[in-house]
Formats: sequence, C-alpha cells, structure tokens
Amino acid sequence: MGCSYNNYLFVFTFLSLTYISSADLVSDVCSKTKDPAYCFKFVKPLYKLGTTTPIDFTNATLEASKNVLYLVYLDILGRETKASKSNNPVLAGQYRECKPRYEYAVSALRRSQAISDLPNHYKRMARLAGHALTEIQYCDSNFTPIGSMPADFKALHQNSLNVCDICLVLTTHLAIKTGAI
Repeated sequence: MGCSYNNYLFVFTFLSLTYISSADLVSDVCSKTKDPAYCFKFVKPLYKLGTTTPIDFTNATLEASKNVLYLVYLDILGRETKASKSNNPVLAGQYRECKPRYEYAVSALRRSQAISDLPNHYKRMARLAGHALTEIQYCDSNFTPIGSMPADFKALHQNSLNVCDICLVLTTHLAIKTGAI
C-alpha cells in the first residue's frame, strides 16, 4: 500500500510541477496581483529568457525585483542628500526613514533567493517576499501629510510595491501548487 501511495504522490507532484512550469504561470500569477498590466510587462520577458522551471523563473523574478528595489534605494540616497543640501530637513528625514525599509526589502529578496534549494522553499520565499512588501509599504507613512510624497518618487515607490507584490503572489502561488501551504 505504501508503494502505491508513493507512486501516486510522485505522479501528482510531477503533474503539478508540469502545470506550474507552463506559460500559464504568468497569467495565473499576474491576474492575482494588484496591477496585472504592470506584472505582465515586468514578468513576461523574464519568463521568455529560458527560465524553464518554476524555481528558475522565481529566482529570475526575485533577482529583477531586487534590482528594482536597489535602484530605488540608491535614488533615495541621492534624494536625501539633495534635500539636506537644499535645506529641507523634513524631506531629507522622510527619505532617511525610507532607507532602512528598502535595505531590509532588498535583503529579504536576497535571502529568499538563497533558500531556493531548501525544503518548503516556496513557503519560506513567500514569507520573505511578504516582509519585503510590508517594509516598502511603511515608507508611505513617512510622507505626512498623506499625499506629500513627491510625484516622481511616488512612481518609483509604486514600482517597488508592484515588484514586491509580484514576488509575494508568485511564491505563494507556487507554495500552494506544490502543497507547501
């Protein structure tokens, strides 16, 4: 009996992984994000790069997302310096408060990539992607009154929220499909 159960489990897992490695993965994931159009634009080229397995696709998505967050982090450093030099301590402080949030989010996505070969990796990756998204969301509260975030930074910040959302939805989707959740 144990042998037939193991055979069934193997076949089920194989079929599940075959399904999630199909091109439908992009549609499934992007349809669940907060901005599906942005997701398709961001993820589709990554899928076409030859990422044939779900974990390769996930790592490519995490890498691209981490790069987006890091570029925004570097932008924050420049904006903080510029605000300080232009004698705008409030704006400089708002950017200063965002810096550690972005540092943590970059680190969380980096750690998520590092655990991709561990058991239940998608579940753990989803948890880290969720932490990255939460950290980025905290940056919104630094700009008071609400709506005082400069428009050009708001667009960059929104991209950061979008890529973290994509990472969270992707890793959660794969954790569910593989039975980790």
